[in-house]
Amino acid sequence: MNKRQFLVWSAVVISMCGCASSKISSLPVTATANHSVKAIAMAPSGGILADAVAVELSNRGYEVIDSPSTTKLLVRLNMSEMEVSKPEGMAKLQGQGIDAYLSVRGVAANDGRPINASARLNSTHTWKVIAGATWQNGWGGMAGSIADRTMRKGLSEAASEITDALLKGIQQN
Repeated sequence: MNKRQFLVWSAVVISMCGCASSKISSLPVTATANHSVKAIAMAPSGGILADAVAVELSNRGYEVIDSPSTTKLLVRLNMSEMEVSKPEGMAKLQGQGIDAYLSVRGVAANDGRPINASARLNSTHTWKVIAGATWQNGWGGMAGSIADRTMRKGLSEAASEITDALLKGIQQN
């Protein structure tokens, strides 16, 4: 093996070992949904990643109450976002025909791609978590390098992976 081949193979090995794809894990959920989930309200402070998850859920046939509409609903019901997590708040949402309340939080890098996220879906009927996930973006090489840009996923891919994990959690219940 000549020096050039050695360098090429070394670069391949280093790039393969120095990279990682995105990771997602479902939260262990002890509560089972004794009802179907059709209408999901998005937490008002979720941000752009939550909006992307809402689009994914809508594309998959769920009725999604987006963040601005949830904010208006909370004002109409005289509730703050903090009060939603209490049994009385969930009961008020259920009274409006909402089956679940989804909170999504994420952190993005300077380039706009998400770094990590967590999502939690609470039943408005039982007030318990019925699905949840944590997600971490992949990485490769130095930040901003070609390897890094190749390994890291964008907003829509992250939202799709998070939605897959949440729906898997709902369907297991």
